[in-house]
Amino acid sequence: MATVHCLGVLVVDALSGPLPQYPVPGVTTQVNTSSIKFLAGGGAANAASALGQLGIEVAVYSKVGADSNGEFLCAELQRNGVDVSHIRASANESTPFTFVGIHPGGERTFIHTPGCNLTFSIKDLDLDTLYGCKALLYQDMWVLPKLDEPSAPQILAEAQKRGVLTLLDECYGLGPNRRVFEAALPYCDVVLSSYDDMRIIYPGLDPTSVAARLRQQGARRVVLKLGREGCLVVDSRQTVHLPSVATKIIDTTGAGDCFDAGFIAGLVKGLSDLDAAKVGNLIAAACVRNVGGAVGIPTYKALEL
Repeated sequence: MATVHCLGVLVVDALSGPLPQYPVPGVTTQVNTSSIKFLAGGGAANAASALGQLGIEVAVYSKVGADSNGEFLCAELQRNGVDVSHIRASANESTPFTFVGIHPGGERTFIHTPGCNLTFSIKDLDLDTLYGCKALLYQDMWVLPKLDEPSAPQILAEAQKRGVLTLLDECYGLGPNRRVFEAALPYCDVVLSSYDDMRIIYPGLDPTSVAARLRQQGARRVVLKLGREGCLVVDSRQTVHLPSVATKIIDTTGAGDCFDAGFIAGLVKGLSDLDAAKVGNLIAAACVRNVGGAVGIPTYKALEL
């Protein structure tokens, strides 16, 4: 089994930009951009691809359609060193697809077709192989309605029981759901959340207070991603802010997922949470220098730690 298993969504991303605005029917019916790229996207794809490029053994657990887009995703993941043998293909559903508009300054907007993400459930998983890893990243909570609420706590609890390091990240996706999120927290060794998402379900709380709330709800350790401001690393002994090390921002697609990959790679290599978060910052900075969710990621050996 691979060292790290990523459980989440796979999406074909069509990234186009720079996009100054969207068309308006009857007013501005066409908007031109200078480039478009088709890449593997979705949290599990981005994190797994980044881990593979870092040189970490990684497998992804997900579901695609039995179509050309699904074949494309598997080929792209394999090219980045990811084990795709646990991806299920559905003959009656489409592979998820997202049009990503890249705006001046690197911000993004999305037009998304969920496809088989809406039906992906625990029935699509081989649980014995899923738990055969050192670290399990449950990625993309709030995107998988048939998996999140009924099964996320069960999956994470069983993984913990077997001695697997459990990590959780969310994605705005179908909309933040505090109840579903908090149900999984007691079974998380590390929560890798975005402050932008957390302040929606915990309005009025600053980053330090959000991290404290997540630990009160059962998470053992918290790494709160703050976008351009870096991250906050919190456990029972410390609360440390690490500034971002990004110097050039072309596209922020996948930055949080690549941070997750760098952080996990650091843990796999024996680093502390704080030092692993520094690796996460480096990988996020590498990500935003390129168009795409996990493009241009260096090997772990090439990092200047």
